Amino acid sequence: MSRLTRRHFLRGAGTVAIGLPLSATMTRFASAAPGVAPPRYVSLFFGNGMPKKFVEGGYGGHVIAPLAPFESKLAMVRGLQLNEGGGAALHYKGTARFGKGVHAPSESTAGGESLDNKAHRTFAPDSLLLNINMHTAVTGGNPATRWFHSWRGVNQPNDELLRPLDVFDAIFGSFMPPDPGGGGLSDEERRAIRYRNSVLDSVVDQYQELSGGRSPYSLGVRALIADHLDLVRSLERRSVEIDGEIPPIDCDAPAPPPDLTPSQDCTAALCPGDDSFYYGSGGANWNEIWELNSNLFAMALRCGITRFGTMGCSGGGDRYPIPELRAQGITESPHILAHPWTRANENGFDVCLQWLMQKVAYFLEQLDDPAWPDPEGGTLLDNTLVLIGTELGTATDNQHHVDYMTYWLAGGGGRIQSGIFDYDGRSDVDLYSTIGRAMDMGDQFGDMGDFSGHFDLVR
Repeated sequence: MSRLTRRHFLRGAGTVAIGLPLSATMTRFASAAPGVAPPRYVSLFFGNGMPKKFVEGGYGGHVIAPLAPFESKLAMVRGLQLNEGGGAALHYKGTARFGKGVHAPSESTAGGESLDNKAHRTFAPDSLLLNINMHTAVTGGNPATRWFHSWRGVNQPNDELLRPLDVFDAIFGSFMPPDPGGGGLSDEERRAIRYRNSVLDSVVDQYQELSGGRSPYSLGVRALIADHLDLVRSLERRSVEIDGEIPPIDCDAPAPPPDLTPSQDCTAALCPGDDSFYYGSGGANWNEIWELNSNLFAMALRCGITRFGTMGCSGGGDRYPIPELRAQGITESPHILAHPWTRANENGFDVCLQWLMQKVAYFLEQLDDPAWPDPEGGTLLDNTLVLIGTELGTATDNQHHVDYMTYWLAGGGGRIQSGIFDYDGRSDVDLYSTIGRAMDMGDQFGDMGDFSGHFDLVR
């Protein structure tokens, strides 16, 4: 009986590549032999830190409650220390160390390679490396270290993707509508044509051969292929719709957001439609863009189009209002709320972090979807090493320190034990070197001057 291979793609006009579902997903229909999940690594960064107060009670607290459904698949690693001293520059220093474990020489560059890049270089250098972010224009200095989480090395950031349509095109290929008259179509006209004509249309004959009546595959496999392609088309059309709503922003020279202070409300004058706060989204569609980018990343992993990358849900020190929270009377950005926050001054920062944890949980949910089983059983989340973290932590009060950092690890093909692990005072380099060991890509990663040993959470 015919069956699809893991690397089977439909290829059409030049740049188009529509990945088909993983072969193991079709074992129910095509009797394909179980395979072996390939090495995968994804990091997920969220900005503005995580105080000790919100994690010391495990998953029972309201801030990290959105992660509770995944508790059996997560290792919570608490109490780590970044060797960065103190000072206001910790937003960029903490962000620059995330997934790298080395000191940044300046705010304009990280100090070395990130784990996702090493995994990509080690296991599949010719594959797609996804670097998807949502952040605001950060004031002051060069914000590269706050925005970029994926680096090949010093002064070598991997290109980031922010708009869902760019993410879609990176994964599945781009579609450039024809201009028969040669008069030059406007952006609006091209968008309208693209909405009517998907990238799938350039390979329609090929995919109909696989899903149509003359397909060599069983009815079950044909139905699965058709459902998959319908989902790809749906993701593209949603991306096109959102793209038309996003105001253009020059990422090289971004306009700074309003400088909010605790004494200022987020009035219409300070927050005109929220668009000035967001790269790639107004406040009204932040959720939709995050969910769409999460769906696209998960689809790319399912199809085997990518195996490595980063997700960033806000940047280090981001200043943005959260529309959903204004109804609760919270009118400041998480960054501004974080500065005066203490254990005794619960000023709404906790609700901001809970909101971010909901975004993290949505991405994990896409990876943990049982409808897309992996070759050797389990879900993508089970078989992808996922690192989750932020740039700040604190063991005492004010949150702008790096002396009690919390990270989460998931998956790794069963090599990462679930549970809560306290490594008070240990370095982030110990964590990253443990990840390297778990992925069989070396026992050392980061500044080895900060290394004191591997963690005992690897099976």
